[in-house]
Amino acid sequence: MATLTVAGVEDALSNYKTVGGNFLQQLNLILPRLYAMGMWRDLVYETTISTTDLNFTLPDDAESIVSALVDNDPAKARAQFHDYRITGRNSDGTTIGSYGIVDDGFVPIINELDSAKAYRIFIKPIAPETTLPRSDSNFITVTGLDNSSTPVTKVYAPDLDTVSTQVSSSVYFTSVTEIRNGDSTLAAPVEVSAENIADATDTLILGHVQEANRVNSYRRYRVGNDTSGSKKTMRLLVKRKFKNLINDSDPVYPSNLNAIKHALLGSVAEDNADVERASYHWAICKQLLEEELDAYRGAAKPALRFDPTGSGSRVPNIL
Repeated sequence: MATLTVAGVEDALSNYKTVGGNFLQQLNLILPRLYAMGMWRDLVYETTISTTDLNFTLPDDAESIVSALVDNDPAKARAQFHDYRITGRNSDGTTIGSYGIVDDGFVPIINELDSAKAYRIFIKPIAPETTLPRSDSNFITVTGLDNSSTPVTKVYAPDLDTVSTQVSSSVYFTSVTEIRNGDSTLAAPVEVSAENIADATDTLILGHVQEANRVNSYRRYRVGNDTSGSKKTMRLLVKRKFKNLINDSDPVYPSNLNAIKHALLGSVAEDNADVERASYHWAICKQLLEEELDAYRGAAKPALRFDPTGSGSRVPNIL
């Protein structure tokens, strides 16, 4: 787990940022690059998802599936359009069970709305918060289709300054194509959900919003389900996704101060058009992360052993 927060990293490395630059903005610039360089310590974690649908969406802080179990049986994670290239895709959007888990790309909401139903959009605070953040410029825009016989695009943009507990839409939706935040970061994340107008107990979580100027995007996978409506449980090993740091209390992954220092220096060198120095610092950064991962794995790391006699279970010496 992460051992440092934004405040802790800034306290240790603020001298290495660009002169006059914002430290939080620089962290948000270099950390995505560190995430893309490899599966470092703390960037892989386990999660469990249950679904009765023929697809599921990864948590907002997960980028991709590394390994998966479906109902305790190993399943392969396939690339996007895997079934299209082989047998095509069923008209109802399902996939063949033998394909395992197929990447379905990015979608705007966590759960799809049932097009046969009409939904009202709700925006609520997330526990332990009990009230919505209040600011004149803080708003959420929900775009989608309504439930008329000839569907037309509807846009719903509530002003969060008008309420304190929750806000609901005055228009109904049968599908949502986009959720985005306004031009200011909310003081705390809020939940966007949909409620069936005919059954208040039928609710779906659509997403969570906090970061300014952000359009929601979630990674979705299809999973074959031979019995319609049956529950499937996925135990997943996932790669962590970088989420922009907003508050000083946000954890920083990976929490390697030396690697982050060289990443900051590499970014500064790039700003100064010093390609050679930038390449040096980024190379050292990657080396430090590899060494940390190697030390973290300890005796669990694979070891290749040679048997000089060429017998036994070891790899024979053929040199």
